[in-house]
Amino acid sequence: MTDQIGLPRRFIILAIVLPLAALIGYLLVSPDFFSVALLGMLVMLLLMPVFLRWHHPMLVFSWNFPMIVFFLPGSPPLWMVLALLSLGLTVIGAGLDKEQKLVHVPVMNWVMLVWVLVILFTMKMTGAGLGLRSLGGSMHGGKKYFYILLAVVAFFALSTRRVPVQKGNGYLQAFVVSDLATVLVSLAYSLGPAFWTFYYLFPVQYALYQAGEDYSWDPTSIRFGRMGGLAVGGGAAVAFLMARYGVAGIFNWTKPWRLLVFLAIVALSTLGGFRSTIISLGILFAVQFLLEGLHRTRLLIVLLVAGLLGSAMLVPFANKLPLSMQRTLTILPLDLHPAVRMNAAGSTEWRVRMWQVLWPEIPKYFWVGKGFTASETDYYLVNQSALRGLGQDFDVALIAGDYHSGPLSLLIPFGIWGALAFVFLIGAGGRVLWNNYRHGDPALRKVNIFLLASFIAKTILFLAVYGAIHTDFVAFAGFLAMSIALNGGECKASQQADPRPAPQPASAPMPRPAPFFPGRGLARR
Repeated sequence: MTDQIGLPRRFIILAIVLPLAALIGYLLVSPDFFSVALLGMLVMLLLMPVFLRWHHPMLVFSWNFPMIVFFLPGSPPLWMVLALLSLGLTVIGAGLDKEQKLVHVPVMNWVMLVWVLVILFTMKMTGAGLGLRSLGGSMHGGKKYFYILLAVVAFFALSTRRVPVQKGNGYLQAFVVSDLATVLVSLAYSLGPAFWTFYYLFPVQYALYQAGEDYSWDPTSIRFGRMGGLAVGGGAAVAFLMARYGVAGIFNWTKPWRLLVFLAIVALSTLGGFRSTIISLGILFAVQFLLEGLHRTRLLIVLLVAGLLGSAMLVPFANKLPLSMQRTLTILPLDLHPAVRMNAAGSTEWRVRMWQVLWPEIPKYFWVGKGFTASETDYYLVNQSALRGLGQDFDVALIAGDYHSGPLSLLIPFGIWGALAFVFLIGAGGRVLWNNYRHGDPALRKVNIFLLASFIAKTILFLAVYGAIHTDFVAFAGFLAMSIALNGGECKASQQADPRPAPQPASAPMPRPAPFFPGRGLARR
């Protein structure tokens, strides 16, 4: 009887699985764009039960995970695809389950709406639209619009679902540690061409410094050996330690391995050769140190003394360090290799010359920004001008909108409206993070301290050191969405009970005062 019942079911399974296996086999042996896209959709369909259950934690992990979806036009980052999927599933689930309550903070809804309006206004007034070359258009640069627009989608997808308090620390650690995978970008290049197929799944830009040195036209040039992925991955590892243990936990003298691991990761991150690595990690450390209240402890004196001694010990050995590490340390007054100093000074001078050209252009784009898009003709003329030696060495960066400056990345593309929208984002978002830090659940204290410290550090870095609004907006939205999801919105100060006693009826006898015992009275309070 069991076999008679199970036989039709087996036929049904075979009728579905065998044609599906044949289709997948055909798609694998003919890897054109249509086949890859269809195969991707089939994989998404098969994984739908996984997405239904885990789409929210998957979005959290993917926010900083550097993986790309290579078979889609433009090779978007993985978080963009998961943001659309997660928000769609969340909206459908809320529609089917009326008892499901979505988390929202009204002021942040307005912030995101303002940013969408600024982008739509800019696209309309410039007349260039999105400018997606990957979809067959004649304009370039529209992907930067998508970074901001889909960051808004991802913000709502992440923030509208409450994360259980007991899982808050785990979610935050997954949020920050996923960027550690960027180390693989540099390691894959170092392992040789056999591993370069890795770049189908991960972006290649952090390996370009290594490739540029290996294929340089000047064989006599000094090779710095910069591994850009170590800078980003090291920053993610440091952020993981600070989110998990806090500054006080890292300097817990009963567990010295934490401090040793922290210092080793900071040292490895300097192999990327980015001066901003030391600056960003230093700002984050200092802000979180203050928010934890450690400046009122003896640890401040210990760190000052240790910093002075460490700097004194570094002086005689600085010029013997790897050149990439020396380049990171050029912000300090140390005796470093002359080529390192020259390279860092040339990079600074290149940026300053570009900014001197851009600042006079700000009034021109005050009311209507330039936008992010540029035509193929603009790129062709700039490249031809560079080949003939008639242009500046930063003209390509100007056309592409890579200004290496946070304020300029706002004022030139979006004008005054972008600047006002950014002030609104920082003001409203900072208030939400501050209230969650002050009034949040004590179990989430480390979480809220880290998110507020990261938000402040990112703001300082964006305004004063380096910034690009299309990528930094993703970071800002991520910190805010995580705080709202973990705290269930914006925490408010609890209402204090009225200390005055309730009035007694006229006929009631006056209560007898209770005897005072110092210990007992203190315990009641």
